[in-house]
Parts: sequence; structure tokens; C-alpha cells
Amino acid sequence: MQPRLTQTDRAEILRYLGCRSAQGQDELLAWVAEGQAAVAAAAAPRACWRVFPLEGMAPVGSGLTLAGEDIRRHLDGCDRAVLLAVTLGRAVDELLLRAEVRDMARALVWDSCASAAVENVCDNFETDLRAHFRAQGAYLTGRFSPGYGDLPLSLQPAFCAALDAERRIGLTVSRSGLLLPRKSVTAVLGLAATPKTGYRAGCAHCLLYDTCQRRKEGNPCGAEPAT
Repeated sequence: MQPRLTQTDRAEILRYLGCRSAQGQDELLAWVAEGQAAVAAAAAPRACWRVFPLEGMAPVGSGLTLAGEDIRRHLDGCDRAVLLAVTLGRAVDELLLRAEVRDMARALVWDSCASAAVENVCDNFETDLRAHFRAQGAYLTGRFSPGYGDLPLSLQPAFCAALDAERRIGLTVSRSGLLLPRKSVTAVLGLAATPKTGYRAGCAHCLLYDTCQRRKEGNPCGAEPAT
């Protein structure tokens, strides 16, 4: 399976920017179009994943224990866990740094374009994983990332170590716990013998509670089923 970036959603980019509508904002829409093209040209999507048997909330052999009630609910009924890491690559980080030097407002738009792009790669790769396992008679939940709900961000170093992510896709973790390259995602997906929807955590314990635009707009993640 090869990670791929397809068309990013302009509405999602605007949501990252906190814009309900861009009607009449021709300059903003031009920056979005420029950012979509620039990110697509710079991106070199890479992904790595491994399947681990689950023993309680411990993917056996990973060195991880998945702490938190939300991830327990998400993996309920699953006998295996898929650990996944996806990155757009360092060239996208460099693109965004150069944009910041030239124009901070435009750079913010391009940053949102890059965020939408890495989610697009994740969505596409998850679709491919789902088909791969479905052919084997197994079913995936949706993605659940460290920092979402009460699954702690402090898992990132051990998570990346379990995947050998630095060697395989050049993904590391800074001392402050940030993924490098920045436009990267790690996630857990449950694997079961019967269809599972997984669990969308509520807002109360989420680390993004204060800044989440979806929550402020009255459309929190918990309002949607995981698929």
C-alpha cells in the first residue's frame, strides 16, 4: 500500500482557519488555492504500520500501554490493534517556514492546507487498510490519535519507537512531544472479526478543548460515528 495525497477539501481548510464562509473573500480563496498546489508539490507522503495482538490495553510486543477510558471504549471488542504513522515529509515543513518569512497571514492559510493534506493522506491510507483487512475477513475501527480524548500525547515517543518510525519514514518526536516533521499523524485502529464502529471521545477531557474550532461551532467530533 502506498500513501497518496488526493484532492484536499477547501471547506475543511476554511474550517481549520475558523471561517464559516469565504464568500467575497477572493484573496483568501486565492491563498487557499496557492497553498493546496504548493503543499501538493512539496509533499512526499510516507506511512508505516504494524499489527499487534491486544492484551487488555497493551499491544503485545509494542512496549506501549494505551491509557485512558476513551481508547478502551474505542477498542472494545477488538483482539488486535493497528499502529499507524503518516507524514507529509520535511519538504512541507520547509515550505511553511519559507512562507512564514514572506507573509505570516498567507503562511497560516498554507499551514491549514498542509493540515488538511495530511488528513487526506490518512483517510486514503485508512481506506486501503480497511480493504486489505476486509479481504481477510477482519474489520477496522476508525483512527484514534494520542492527544485525542484522554489518550495522552506522552505516548508519542514509545509509539514511534514501536513502529521504528524514524528509520522507516523519518518521523521523530521532539523533547516537547511534537512530531517532526510537523505535518504527521500517529493513530491507533482496532481490528476485530466483526464490524466495529469504534468510539468518538467527548470534548470534556480532550487536549484540544480550548482551541477546537469544531466544538466552538457546535459540531464536535463526538457528534459523528467513527467508521
